[in-house]
Amino acid sequence: MEKIKKFLFINTSTKQTVIKNTFWLFFGEIIGRILKLVIVVFSTRKLGVEGWGLFSYAMAFISLFFILGDFGINTFITKEMSKDNNNKHKYLATSIIIRLFMIAVFCSTALLLAPNLGKIKLGFGIVFIFTLFFVSESLREIAMSINRSLEKMEVEGFSKILINLSITVFGLILLINNVDPISLAMAYMIGSIISTIYIVWSIRKELKGIEWKFSKENWKVIYQFSWPIVIMSFFGFLFSLDTIMLGQMKSAVDVGLYTMAQRLISVFSIIPGFIGASLFPILSRNENDNNKLGYIFEKIMTIILALGIPITIIGVFFSKEIILLIVGPAYIAGASVLGVLMISILASFPNIFLTNLIFSKNLQKIFITATISGVLLNILLNFWLIPKYGALGAAISTTIAELLIMVTNWKRLKKIIPFSVIPKLGKIALSNMVMLIIIIVLHLIGLNFIIITFIAIVTYILILNMLEESNFKEIYSLVKNH
Repeated sequence: MEKIKKFLFINTSTKQTVIKNTFWLFFGEIIGRILKLVIVVFSTRKLGVEGWGLFSYAMAFISLFFILGDFGINTFITKEMSKDNNNKHKYLATSIIIRLFMIAVFCSTALLLAPNLGKIKLGFGIVFIFTLFFVSESLREIAMSINRSLEKMEVEGFSKILINLSITVFGLILLINNVDPISLAMAYMIGSIISTIYIVWSIRKELKGIEWKFSKENWKVIYQFSWPIVIMSFFGFLFSLDTIMLGQMKSAVDVGLYTMAQRLISVFSIIPGFIGASLFPILSRNENDNNKLGYIFEKIMTIILALGIPITIIGVFFSKEIILLIVGPAYIAGASVLGVLMISILASFPNIFLTNLIFSKNLQKIFITATISGVLLNILLNFWLIPKYGALGAAISTTIAELLIMVTNWKRLKKIIPFSVIPKLGKIALSNMVMLIIIIVLHLIGLNFIIITFIAIVTYILILNMLEESNFKEIYSLVKNH
């Protein structure tokens, strides 16, 4: 018992810290996503396609006012405070002061402008609630950036459980009493505030040691690091951008179908997300050792693709069945949307870790053009495809844009850091081919898709084990030895 406690709560080595932090992020995300899935399924069915679409449009539209609020400063905080030196708190006060000022500006702008903009008019009530939600989320992200530098992901894991538990509980209560998008928005706001209070309390010792004054010299350093991240952050805005454009060019129903599929896809993003968050402090400490970074990249990216490819295959093949099972027949028109977005996993999974590595080496300036190109392509394709195909057109646009950004970033990073991933995917590719054949055969026989999925996953794992895939064996060995 003591060994388990030590492994899960004390950082003793680089490998153990990665496994420990990944475990806590995974645990927090899994429990959190299960809770969120409960409220998403309940609210999509309760509100209907149009009501869910209105809620999703309002969230995406208000987020537009906060998209520049981070300005890359959260990443800067984690990067600098991860370094083992006496100056790691040097930039913290200036960073937080800038963030608080920007939050105040964007909050005021949202409250003044949002109720009067857009084709789908939003009442001041829902605008006010979502504005408070994003203010709280911004404060929570600042606190989490400090916590990540301390590599205490158990705190972040619990905070994610807390926010999703609060949203689920309050969402169920409020929606049962009043079936309205504003009820769900209220639940999100309350959940965020509760979680923010917890994580700010958890870093209170770090905050006490800050000398609260603004430094122009520190601001210059922060600015040089952060401004390219503003451009790259638009990559994460693609789904919100699609939602807003759908709302402007089509209807709340199209928004509802698209965001329903997007929410289902987001469940899987925890896989590369928590791996990237766990490794970022370690990547930052080794930013000058390209060989080590290349070795880490090869191992982790192979694992990310080994998980992403089978998820994509199963998701595309059974998109209709997944829709019927989770959100019901009212959303069946979104099956093709889900199928297309499942393909985007092949880009989004690698891109999350690619971005972490780019930030850790402070290379964001080099990779700006890829993000700009992807976002512009997404916008242009939306203007062409959304009027013709609605939510499906938005899904196609986003998938193409994500693939473009991923391939471009991959090629450019390979010129800087030595790594070789594709040649190491042979066993994984073979295992996926066998899995796909089994899925097709069992589907033709007429088995239930849940049974087929279970058999396919077990088969995939067994084949990887038989082929002795080294990356998974290394992780298993590491966990066993600790």
